[in-house]
Amino acid sequence: MKDEIIIKKINSLERCIQRVYDVYDKDPDHLLNAIKQDSIVLNIQRACKAANDLSIHIIAEYHLGIPQTYKESFDILFDKGIIDASMKVKVKEMEEFRHIATEDGKKINLNALKRTIEKDLNNLSVLGKQILAY
Repeated sequence: MKDEIIIKKINSLERCIQRVYDVYDKDPDHLLNAIKQDSIVLNIQRACKAANDLSIHIIAEYHLGIPQTYKESFDILFDKGIIDASMKVKVKEMEEFRHIATEDGKKINLNALKRTIEKDLNNLSVLGKQILAY
């Protein structure tokens, strides 16, 4: 799967991930800086949104079904053999983080944010690679 929209979404996703890593700079103390934290969270949200848009585009373009939620879109990609089971779980967890991070008035758990940056965020890059490999 390599149409122009897929490539653009994956490039957007990768740019957002790189921005997170650039601002975080492997320094958890950067999460204590409100401006850096906002930049990091915003770019995680953008990366997740790009992953969501990517999944919806693929499903629509290739007539794979009609998901009711973003999470369900990853189930469809798994069911069609586009992503593996592990990836399905990981991107659904990232979607949950995005949902929590977008709630107004809800303070971000810095430990969860740190874990997302250091362990989970790269899964979105792997998602793009699995889609391109399909």
